[in-house]
Amino acid sequence: MSKPCSDITSDMFDRSCVKIDLGALRHNLGEIRRITKPDADIMAVVKADAYGHGAIEVARTLVENGASGLCVATIDEAVELRKQGIEARLLILGCTDPMRYDDVVRYDVDQAVYDYDSASLLSSEAVKQNKTVNIHVKLDTGMGRIGFPTDGSGTEDIARMCRLPGLVPYGVFSHFAVADTNDDDYTRAQFDVFMRQIDELKQLGISFSKRHICNSAGIMRFPEMHLDMVRAGIILYGLMPPGCPEPEDKPDLIPVMSWYAKVIHSKTVPAGTTVSYGRHFKAERPTKVLTVSVGYADGLSRRFSNGFELMIGDERLPIIGNVCMDMCMLDGTDLKKEAGKETVVTIFGKDRSADELADYLGTINYEITCLVGKRVQRIYIDE
Repeated sequence: MSKPCSDITSDMFDRSCVKIDLGALRHNLGEIRRITKPDADIMAVVKADAYGHGAIEVARTLVENGASGLCVATIDEAVELRKQGIEARLLILGCTDPMRYDDVVRYDVDQAVYDYDSASLLSSEAVKQNKTVNIHVKLDTGMGRIGFPTDGSGTEDIARMCRLPGLVPYGVFSHFAVADTNDDDYTRAQFDVFMRQIDELKQLGISFSKRHICNSAGIMRFPEMHLDMVRAGIILYGLMPPGCPEPEDKPDLIPVMSWYAKVIHSKTVPAGTTVSYGRHFKAERPTKVLTVSVGYADGLSRRFSNGFELMIGDERLPIIGNVCMDMCMLDGTDLKKEAGKETVVTIFGKDRSADELADYLGTINYEITCLVGKRVQRIYIDE
């Protein structure tokens, strides 16, 4: 649903909505382009439904505004983009079960590879369909997740794999573990071993069109490591990697997502009244209870119960009692202005970052946006 206006009013959604500002998304991509080496491609990470923002609309906006391609996590994410008319390069960053290799080849998706046996099966599928598939060789330089070893023991397997019929060794990549911390020595060590492994492969006649290792923090903090391609994730959506040291040239980022619900019932209860499951809140005075149309099934964690504040205008109201599956309750007793049914409630947005929710829960902003539920309406605006 696309809206030309920036203000969300209660008649624009039924229970809860997130406003996705495509103008902010464009702006952030422009900032990333500004700080990225001109000859380095920008691959935009749109996995997990574009971090909860909606992969289709986000992908279209990014591709139309200069992204060289899109990174996803699963073959289903890639197929959905293809079926919606996205023709840009798509890269699956992780595992695809060999039983789905037919779709990898059929839909012209680039695939990360990190072991010979799986690559051999992908080769067989490409030959079967009389097509080729671009592979990106994943190297484990210190993340400890997936990837060929970089101690030299995997070099021959990588070279042999890259010569399999139907496979095009298009890319080679790795992933920084601590680029968003002050442990720069570890990041530089990862980069050095990455480049050393690439040099070893080059000596065996294996070269790649695209070398890429920089994530969002790497893009901002290590411009000398941009190489041929970078992968922009959380900063596309206007959020900084939590705890990331201030980069020398910090991009001017605008949060893309804002989350709203509304008051669906208002009443005043006498002192001594308990609220919600478990009766963990007991009113110490006559209390105005505002019931709000958002709960943990929408992504508002139950851990926000009894204390975390939501906003009406610029005023903060504590949640009272346990957050329910579909609703939560606020204490509106001290509100300076009247608030009743249909009053819009802000969970987070440009004036109150998702980082605040993440800090309260002891997690990261990535998780906050990713957990906004599918039933929460997405409203796309373009400011």
